[in-house]
Amino acid sequence: MIPSEPAAEHLLSDDEVLRFISHGYHLVVPTFREGFNESICESIGEAGDGTGNGILEAVPLLQDVYNHPAVRGALVSLLGADYVMNGHRHLHINSPGSRSQGWHQDGTNVRHHQIWCLLGMYYPHDVVAERGPTMIMPGTHLRNAPTDRLQTYTNIDGQIPLAVKAGTVALTHYDLWHAATLNRTEHPR
Repeated sequence: MIPSEPAAEHLLSDDEVLRFISHGYHLVVPTFREGFNESICESIGEAGDGTGNGILEAVPLLQDVYNHPAVRGALVSLLGADYVMNGHRHLHINSPGSRSQGWHQDGTNVRHHQIWCLLGMYYPHDVVAERGPTMIMPGTHLRNAPTDRLQTYTNIDGQIPLAVKAGTVALTHYDLWHAATLNRTEHPR
């Protein structure tokens, strides 16, 4: 079920859409009721990381994240009102002591100016640099690089760690280069 149209104040501005087109990402920081993010963290802990693509079924409260007017407004602004949520909805836990991932993209390396598919990453707790944030490289969704060679790159000038506040939703172009970083804390991300 697709919720009703978001109010105009929740739609992205033209400048925000243009920035997404050129940079490949947009951060939404919705305001949730007291204890909402903590409830999701608890439910995720109970569900574990073996849910595969069934995370919405295991943690139905997550649907409230994507139905939030600010998140929905950004999605409608980028994809149109008739967007459909992809079946790939996998929980990615970055465990303490994990190794950094190599750069990768989840898309099929198709370069275009239209936005056909997004990756939405919701963070139910604060993510500090030591907790292994997702690293993104703005503008790389426009770069035609062989996927098998991305893993040979390491630190790139301009990369951005998604060290974010609890409740943040990062919307990225599906072809944007990204990687999980080393989690140096005692808590999973």
